[in-house]
Order: sequence, then C-alpha cells, then structure tokens
Amino acid sequence: MSLAKDSICILLSNLYSKGMAYLFYFITAILLGTEAFGILKGLMPIADTLTIFFSSGIPPAIAKFLAEEKDVNINKYIPIFLSMVLLSIIGFLITPYIKYILGGYYLSINNSLYFAIGLCIITSTLIAFSRGILQGLLKIKHLSTTWIVEYTVKVILVFVLTLYFKIFGSLLSISLSYLISGIFGVYLIYRILYKESNKSNKEVKLELKLKLQKIKNIVKSSIKNIFSDFNLKVLKYSIPIALTSSSYRLFGDIDNIIIMSIMGGFWSGIYGYSSLISRGIFMFASAISIPLLPRISKSKDLKILKNGIIQNTLFSSIFVIGCLFFPEIPLKAFFNVVNPEGVLCLRILAISSLFMSYYTLISTTLQGLGYAKISFYIILFGIILNIILNLILVKLYGIVGGSLATLITSITIFLVGVFVILKKNRNL
Repeated sequence: MSLAKDSICILLSNLYSKGMAYLFYFITAILLGTEAFGILKGLMPIADTLTIFFSSGIPPAIAKFLAEEKDVNINKYIPIFLSMVLLSIIGFLITPYIKYILGGYYLSINNSLYFAIGLCIITSTLIAFSRGILQGLLKIKHLSTTWIVEYTVKVILVFVLTLYFKIFGSLLSISLSYLISGIFGVYLIYRILYKESNKSNKEVKLELKLKLQKIKNIVKSSIKNIFSDFNLKVLKYSIPIALTSSSYRLFGDIDNIIIMSIMGGFWSGIYGYSSLISRGIFMFASAISIPLLPRISKSKDLKILKNGIIQNTLFSSIFVIGCLFFPEIPLKAFFNVVNPEGVLCLRILAISSLFMSYYTLISTTLQGLGYAKISFYIILFGIILNIILNLILVKLYGIVGGSLATLITSITIFLVGVFVILKKNRNL
C-alpha cells in the first residue's frame, strides 16, 4: 500500500481511538468530578511518559531494523521483548518515587495510584512489542486494529472500574486494555506469518503444537540472547528513540504538570479539557508518521517526508480552523464546561499542536535516516525551554501562560527541526 493509503488506514483507527479516548475522559470527568478528574489528568502525563520510556521506545527501533531486512525472522526479536519486560519492572519499582521529583500537590497523592501507573508500564510491553513487529512488516491495516481493540476495551472497563474504584479504577482499566490488546497483537502476527507461509490448516496446527512443546527452549534461548550483538544493536538505537518519545510526551504535558503543581487540581482540570481537544491534531500526524518511518528506513528518500507534510496540512486544517473560531463547541460537547480561560487556551494550543505535528514528521524522518540522537537533542532543548517559560508565564498569567509557553516552544523546535532536515538533505 502507498503512504497515503496506509495513512488513511491509521487515520481511521486514530479517529476511532481519539473518539473513544474522549469518551474515556468524558466518563471519568462525570464520575470523578472536576478536582478528582484534574488529579487523574495530572497523573496521566506521568503514566504516559514512563510507559513510553520503558516500553514504547524500542518498537520503533524494531520497526526500523525489521523494515531493512530481506529475510524476516521474528524469533530473533523475542530476546528484545524480554528486555522490555525487565525494563518495565524497573519502571514499576521507581514509579512511587516520582512524586518526590515533582513535589507540590503530587506529594499528597496516595501511593496506590503510583503503583497503578507502574502496572500500566508492565502491561504495555506486549502490545508495544507487537506494534513494533507489525509496523516493521508494514502490516498497517493489522496494526491499526490493535488501537481499535485497545480503546474499545478501555472504554468498556473504565465505566465499571471508575464507578467502584475511582481514580485507581480508571488507571486499572488502562492496564487491562494494554494486556488484552497485546494478546490480540501477538495473534495477528501469528496469523500473518502463517498465512504468508501458504501452509494448510493441518500443517499450521501441527507446527503450533510443536512450538508449544518447545516454548521452554525458546525462552531459554531468548534469555541467553538478551546480550547478543543484534539485540544490543537494536537496544542501543532504541535509547535515543525512547528518550525522544518519552520526552516528546513530557513536552506536551509540562504545562499541565506545572499548572497542577502550582495551581492545584481544579485549574489542572480546566486546562486539561482544552489540552485534550487540541491534541486531536496529533492523530493526523500519527497516522502519517507510523507508515513513514519504515518507508524512510527502506528508501532514504526525503520526498516521502514532503508528501507527509502535505497530507498533514490537508488533514489538520479543518480541525485547527474549528478550534480557532468555534472553541466553545467542543468544550461544551465533550466536557460541558466553557471557561473563558479554557477557551483562550484551546485557541492557543491548537496552533501549538499544529507546529508540533509537523515536528512529529521531522522527528520520525530523522529516526528513519539513522539520526535518532539529533531528534532527541531537539526535543530535550524544547523541554528545558518549555519548563523555564511555563514556570515564568504560569505564575504571571495562570493557565493561559501555560499555553503561551507551549506555543513559543513549539514554534522554536519546529524551526530547529526544519533547519536540521535541510542540512541533512544536502548530505544525502
């Protein structure tokens, strides 16, 4: 399939996932109330950042190396999955100590909620690994269905679990959705590989039986190969990608974290409503960047990035215009809260998200070309700048200051990214 067709496939699943994500937050906002929802919204950046860092940085590296291979051998990637599990356990253990770094209101939050975040990290490993394999195989249609399963399960579970277990239940629904969609992802990989092998059902069943009998040997072999040259090569390349991905997520949540720490749960909730809506733009960039990475890895052709930027502009323009001229409509429709500061924040954050969506494509291209470290350095610079601006502007202008800080930083790192791409283009 072409980049455009694959992007549309991912976009459709993103539209569904984004709709279900809004439903997830809509349900939690109603069941928890503004302050408790603000606490959940203040915790979600931590959960997302740690999950990305410990589980979601390796899959893009897997996709890059797998896309470059002529003869596909999935078994050689199993040791990498075991490495992901070990890293996630470390993430689980350090999660409760994050509050001492953030300080402020985070110190008063019960440790059980931090352990719930840690559980999200562990359960995310299987689905993250599955998506890395599917992306590398360029099975974009199958990849898109994993998000559909994840968000469907999440919304089904969140209502009951939040009703009985409050914020802890909301976080638990995320863990269970990761686990169930991860099992589904493994099933898709198995079905793809055996479908392409042109074997009969009897042969497939016999081979599956033999595989199950040898599972202990496979695990033992995988454990031995955790430190193989190939595994270390993939893991080494995944480090800057993991740092970039987690930093990218942290960059988008710095404003909410600082608002939560300085102003408390209520204003974090008001700002969170606008922030959630503005991030709808990223579903377009994500739809393009996922099939973009393996294609860039294969061809090293920057014309693909140009096509991606054009597609992103076409996809995003209507969304941005809607947020600029009619911000009250989505705020009223999704959260039934139309706050003057929240309306202004949504307008500012929509523009900020557009610039960041372009940088998403630039960052993905750098990773596909083998310049993952540069992508990380740019976003790290953005985080430092965003923190400084947020600390200054939130104190001066409240939640509007947070959106202004993010806008200034987004434009800055976009321009830096454009400069780097133009420079690298001369060297290709």
